[in-house]
Amino acid sequence: MELTAWLNDRLQGRRDVVSQSIEQGTFICTVFYLTGGIDLEMLQTHVLKPLLQPYPGQDEERLSDILDHRSFFPTTYSLTQSPEAALDGLLNGQALLCISGQSKGVLFPFQKKSQRAVTISENEKTIRGPKESFVENIWTNLSLIRQRMKSEKLQVEEFTIGSESRTLVLMLYMAGRCSPDLICTIKEKLQAIQTERVIGSSFLEEALDDRLSSPFPKMLNTERPDVVASALFEGRVSLLTDGTPSNLIAPATLLSFMQSAEDYYQRYFFSSWVRILRYLFFAVSLILPSAYVAITTFHPEMLPYNLLISIASSRDIVPFPAIVEAYIMEVAFELMREAGQRIPTVIGQTISIVGAIVIGDAAVQAGIVSAPMLIIVALTGISSFVVPHFSLTLTVRFLRFVLLCISAMFGLLGLLIGIILLAIHLVSLDSFGTPYLSPFVPFKPKLMRDAAGRFPWTRWMRRSE
Repeated sequence: MELTAWLNDRLQGRRDVVSQSIEQGTFICTVFYLTGGIDLEMLQTHVLKPLLQPYPGQDEERLSDILDHRSFFPTTYSLTQSPEAALDGLLNGQALLCISGQSKGVLFPFQKKSQRAVTISENEKTIRGPKESFVENIWTNLSLIRQRMKSEKLQVEEFTIGSESRTLVLMLYMAGRCSPDLICTIKEKLQAIQTERVIGSSFLEEALDDRLSSPFPKMLNTERPDVVASALFEGRVSLLTDGTPSNLIAPATLLSFMQSAEDYYQRYFFSSWVRILRYLFFAVSLILPSAYVAITTFHPEMLPYNLLISIASSRDIVPFPAIVEAYIMEVAFELMREAGQRIPTVIGQTISIVGAIVIGDAAVQAGIVSAPMLIIVALTGISSFVVPHFSLTLTVRFLRFVLLCISAMFGLLGLLIGIILLAIHLVSLDSFGTPYLSPFVPFKPKLMRDAAGRFPWTRWMRRSE
């Protein structure tokens, strides 16, 4: 079927599609483009002007110059092999040239897309490292990665996912470093996705997860090009999604979520010390409220006498048991944290800090909660911000409520059972074939140089693997 007639039938009634016909004797062609979606000056200079000029040869020669020799237009262009591909290119913002009697179309990359400039990363800030972050344009993001990776081993494969959204996804990996099984697995899962739309990288993260019942994330999301480049050098795969600045890295382990880009831009002993503190406060954020509730409710004899008297006197006027008190403060803290994120940036932090001080002091003065519980919840909340990646922070916040409930019913025994079940769950998890607790379980001595701490760079450069 002739492409021009097919497009006119499919695009009938659309006001945002412009079509312009050009006739020179028996040579008839039509240019299609989206209103406001292309650079009109480029279209006029490189397409319309050559078509409107008299051609010295026959129409067959001009058609051959366009389709076969590709020497007619003074710009780069591509040919479509099917009407669906031509329509996809048009709706993606390219200018489409249809020639009468031909089933092939000519696409010109004259898209005019609005995008924000490359700015400082808001969620993964560093003091000494680079400040660039990804933007919503996928090709800009790819160029930011290529600036850090000049190797010819970097492979880029394209996928179009979503029957209606037609979202472009790029899969990046280093040939020779990345496992072929990992590449094949991710390819098959991407090709098996059947959906109408892909609204962001979070959709791909869920679609590629084989165990959605687990609260732990299996893919690392980041908005930093240097993090993606480092992961590619390590033999992992990255997925760039058009329309979002947050991109995915697989496989991801628990260790991946405890590492910060700042660790690699400071001296190794500072980085190792901070990373150890990060693990410590990760445990504090997870179990401190549960341990406090379990001890004060079931095992007060474990506390020193003076501390026990102080806690008992502060709770003397509190009308609620410790678990209710803990839930009140935890929910209030979560409320202020969510409100601080939703309120405009200029006043969000101020309101959250002032709200925490005013509400906490008023709650203690009114006898609704005790001062020790307020200290425990505040320390727990601050400790949760030590985790570098927000997706793991959400997991910790959820599990904290679960452990609180178990501890309130069974005391320290319940807390211990909960931790054991959590450890069993983590041991059973894997991310695309990589154990979630690697390199700790199973223990891999060669990978411990960048695990709990970080070895000096000279130790890394001496190794060939």
